[in-house]
Amino acid sequence: MHNLQTFVQPFWQIAIFRAGPDSLPDSRPLLVVVLVVYIAIEAVTILALKSSHALPSMLLVDVGFLVLWCAGLLRLFGFGARLQQTLSALFGTGAILMLLSFPLRAWPVFGIPIDIPFLRFLVSLVILLWTVAVYAHIFSKAISRSLGVGLTFTLIYFLAILQFAAQWPQA
Repeated sequence: MHNLQTFVQPFWQIAIFRAGPDSLPDSRPLLVVVLVVYIAIEAVTILALKSSHALPSMLLVDVGFLVLWCAGLLRLFGFGARLQQTLSALFGTGAILMLLSFPLRAWPVFGIPIDIPFLRFLVSLVILLWTVAVYAHIFSKAISRSLGVGLTFTLIYFLAILQFAAQWPQA
């Protein structure tokens, strides 16, 4: 348990805005591990909420677009060397936020008889806004720009992903 806590702690510090992607080592093995964890958590979420036919395309679009967006953004601002750290931060914090939101999102799938739609909506909104803020924080630190610039690129990213998501098959 201590090893897991030690592994998760740097990503949690980024998720609560106490650290940036530069606090992570520039390590390919770390990037691979957090990418595998991110994909595993997202796959479980997709399988619980959508059809299994949607899994490959959703994973490909989500992970592929995030990698391409991040690489392009860092290159645009001359910080291509920060790619591994930035992607590690995005995938690590993304995995944490998906884990936090999973019970809420999967609540109806597991047949839990108590449902408070407004509470589910409110908590979902808070997690969505937190995710946007974390991505903006990571992007702003990675490109050495203001939080407003990071937020602008984050909102463009999320709008583009939403356009793709509208094309995914529904369960």
